[in-house]
Amino acid sequence: MSFLTKAIALFTFTLLTSIDCLALGIGNIAMHSALNQSLNADILLVMLKDENLEDIKANIVNQSKIYPIDLPWTPLMSKISFSTKTLPDGSIYINLSTKETVKEPFLHFMLQVSNSKTSLYREFTVLLDPPAEYFKM
Repeated sequence: MSFLTKAIALFTFTLLTSIDCLALGIGNIAMHSALNQSLNADILLVMLKDENLEDIKANIVNQSKIYPIDLPWTPLMSKISFSTKTLPDGSIYINLSTKETVKEPFLHFMLQVSNSKTSLYREFTVLLDPPAEYFKM
């Protein structure tokens, strides 16, 4: 199959693909905690208005499930809880939290977000700064 034939096939597939595939998106992460504190972070979700919030599932992908991504797996990763929240302005977030303190200065993980139609993956690397009181003298 020539390059031109592949390009035409891909273009045709793109035109015929349902817009529902674009109904879910993963935005940026906002940290609300620091090093040696319990994890508290929000990740923005982009969804269509008719999407059901209860259908959204989020989890950290274990490195053995996706190959060849080589992400460090720490015990903290399995202790992260996920919940969804809607702000008054209508924006939707996934909240990541732990009861245990985060002792590593950075987290590197792959997030999977799924709904009834699709699954999306996004890799995050987060640097946890020391709390402000560490810098007070």
